[in-house]
Amino acid sequence: MDKLKAIQYFLAAAQTGSLSAAARQQGVTLQAVAKLVGALEAQLGATLFQRSSRGLTLTTDGAQYAEACAPLLMQLQAADDGLRQARQRPQGVLVVGGTPFFLQHCVVPALPLFHDSFPDLTVDLRSILHLDEPANRDCDLLVLHGWFDARDWVRRELPLMPQVTVAAPSYWKRYGIPRHPRDLAEHNCLCYRNPYGKLLDLWRYRQDTQAGQQSEVIEQVIVRGWLNSNHRDNLLELAMGGGGVMRIPQVSEHVNPARGLLVPVLQDWEVMDLPPLAIYFRTEQRRALRVRVFMDFVTTRLADLAKRSSNVGQPDMDIRPAWHHSSSRRASTWLTHR
Repeated sequence: MDKLKAIQYFLAAAQTGSLSAAARQQGVTLQAVAKLVGALEAQLGATLFQRSSRGLTLTTDGAQYAEACAPLLMQLQAADDGLRQARQRPQGVLVVGGTPFFLQHCVVPALPLFHDSFPDLTVDLRSILHLDEPANRDCDLLVLHGWFDARDWVRRELPLMPQVTVAAPSYWKRYGIPRHPRDLAEHNCLCYRNPYGKLLDLWRYRQDTQAGQQSEVIEQVIVRGWLNSNHRDNLLELAMGGGGVMRIPQVSEHVNPARGLLVPVLQDWEVMDLPPLAIYFRTEQRRALRVRVFMDFVTTRLADLAKRSSNVGQPDMDIRPAWHHSSSRRASTWLTHR
């Protein structure tokens, strides 16, 4: 017996005073209503209705049971309606973890537009650098730069964010503009330490050559500087103050020529070893509307930003640079010991 339907039919019959009227209200046959109401009485061991030619009247047991069941059925209907509404219009809290620099400079500027579309959704951003951080347990989804083993996560790849080599105008005026990647060895280069603890002090560049020559030239430069950090904003602050050279996503507003904060150089050289960018979420979150709308928002945002960038191909998420496999704390060690 479907007890929920039996209770629904019982309450409909109590309201209308007729099994046939209850059947019409529920959109089923009279036989279906009579069968389930009879089965409910049999299970309860009580007579719920007094039946006569004039219709149905509740017995004492029936009235008591109806009084107890009606609020429960209303609560269940409210829960169904709430979930249905949430699936049509996401609401509640969405916890998003991600690479701090990417969230701050690529996602946050567009969040007001996202809020306008989904005003009932509260976004809770968390700084996450690695897929295995314990804090990930609280996150509905992650947006991460880097090479990670997805394991229990589903991975959706995002457009690649090309990088450029930049410094403040005051820095270039004081120390001169490099004309070739090798010239960077003479500059104060601000190096990022990745989530694995490896200092990325090996800057690799690629340049297409003219027809009739080899297809490309690769330059590998070991760079040095007096500030290294695992947070790109520390490097950015120093670079904007004229303190050194860094590599930054080309789409960053700091590289906007109209603002003139950071000036790119070596633009005929492509920055290599760019970490892939992806959204990670758990399988059970696949159908959650609040997760889906945010993933669509980030994907669209990245596609729009990618249009501003040079046309650089998407890397294979599972192919990592040779230095990535080294146990050394510096990427440059791979070059000097190979």
